[in-house]
Amino acid sequence: MRLEGIQTGDIVEVDHKGRRFYAVVTGPAPGGLALAPTDRRVNHYSARSHEVVGHWVKRGRPKTTAAPLRPSERQLEMDLGIQPQADDA
Repeated sequence: MRLEGIQTGDIVEVDHKGRRFYAVVTGPAPGGLALAPTDRRVNHYSARSHEVVGHWVKRGRPKTTAAPLRPSERQLEMDLGIQPQADDA
């Protein structure tokens, strides 16, 4: 796996000599990543690119604003062909 997109705070799954564990990335290390394993029984604190088998990005909730949403430029518009009818009253 390529390590360019992995940042501090992301969660990775590591396969070190057949043992798989999850860890939080604490920063770059020489030749790989510095880790903080989520399981106390694991005492492996770095990983190379070939040992990383999964990657999850840590993101927060999107910020809410009071402004109304605007349609994006790429959003499709639907024209149903229904024309408003004038009242014959």
